[in-house]
Amino acid sequence: MTALRRVPISVLDLALKPAGGTHADAVHGTVALAAAAERLGYERFWVAEHHGMRAIASSSPPVLIAAIAARTERIRVGSGGVMLPNHAPLVVAEQFGTLRALYGDRIDLGIGRAPGSDQQTSRALRRDRFGADAFPSELMELISYFDDTAPVPAVPGAGDRPQVWLLGSSGYSAQAAGQLGLPFAFAHHFSSENTEAALGMYRSNFRPSEYLDSPYAAIAVQVVSDEDVEVVRSQTLPGLLRFIKQRQGQNPEPLSIEEALAHELTQFEELFIEERLQRQAVGTAEQVRAAIAELLDSTAADELIVVPAAAELRYRERTLEIVRELMDAAEH
Repeated sequence: MTALRRVPISVLDLALKPAGGTHADAVHGTVALAAAAERLGYERFWVAEHHGMRAIASSSPPVLIAAIAARTERIRVGSGGVMLPNHAPLVVAEQFGTLRALYGDRIDLGIGRAPGSDQQTSRALRRDRFGADAFPSELMELISYFDDTAPVPAVPGAGDRPQVWLLGSSGYSAQAAGQLGLPFAFAHHFSSENTEAALGMYRSNFRPSEYLDSPYAAIAVQVVSDEDVEVVRSQTLPGLLRFIKQRQGQNPEPLSIEEALAHELTQFEELFIEERLQRQAVGTAEQVRAAIAELLDSTAADELIVVPAAAELRYRERTLEIVRELMDAAEH
């Protein structure tokens, strides 16, 4: 049995809208979850950027970050991430410069290359002319605003850089993060087949920089845990079925637990769910401990980012409690 190695633990949240609930329920739930993560001693709490998804209310990371930072005192708060193709780099620099001016040196700016939306939504955001192809130049432009080397000053922002991360689910961002000497977070929670290869690419391309002397990699893992296996199943199934529908081009409202449990799974859906959960951490505390231990061993990750995927907020909080307990008992 692989021993669990103690590493810093963090959270990535999507502001999930509860079945039959409102957008207000979703964002207030995220703020409450962040307060719980701080109480439990998590390192950082990140919010994602998704657009046009009826079940996910995390479309404006800077606004959510401000609300979370106002309700917390110590935990690092940031984006996981800001999808740079959707935004003018100057605007991002000003937003995160403002956050840092308000909340000091506990603001993280995680940057992603994907748009986090479909083409129609990208057009509505008015940032689809160049898309991901412009990412390298826009990334360097963004950093130049924080370094105060751009032709136009970012106010706030110039000379007041947050902690910058690159995020990714493939080798492209891994190489870029390594070459720039930035910390790197890999989206294992939806691209688990690429994790080890991407982290190897990050480390082999790493060049020491003003940000880091040596590579620092985090992996984001989907986690749902409870003492009762039936609770785990009922809390996991609505999100899995929603994800399948999204892959089929639908945009579903959140499914209730009752609707999910009443759904008769097809052979394809059963196989998809089995493969999707194979390298995540879903189950009892012991099952989660074993899954996380194996992942940390195979990836040599420096930090674990928990993506709590339970349908109900109380079980997302319970998941964070269980992971905290497991890590407290882990080997140094």
